[in-house]
Amino acid sequence: MNPYDLLARNLEEIQAALKDQESLLDCLRKGGDIPVLSSCVSGSCPHRQKFKETLLDAISVLEESRKSFRSKQLEALRKKLTRVLVEIA
Repeated sequence: MNPYDLLARNLEEIQAALKDQESLLDCLRKGGDIPVLSSCVSGSCPHRQKFKETLLDAISVLEESRKSFRSKQLEALRKKLTRVLVEIA
């Protein structure tokens, strides 16, 4: 990557971060609550990445336990977690 491309990418990231901050500020002006994951709109957010990893781990464990326990509740939980993972991806 040449210096121009690097600076252009950095500028895009800064502009995106400013836009995110503006959205958060608008939400605060309207009196809304801002959950941590909602405020992390960039793909590189460490909170969002950790959340995805945790969901994947939980889904994996539930998938493995499905073979040992024939629980409809565990199956429903696994499906719900999978839907959440798809929504945040």
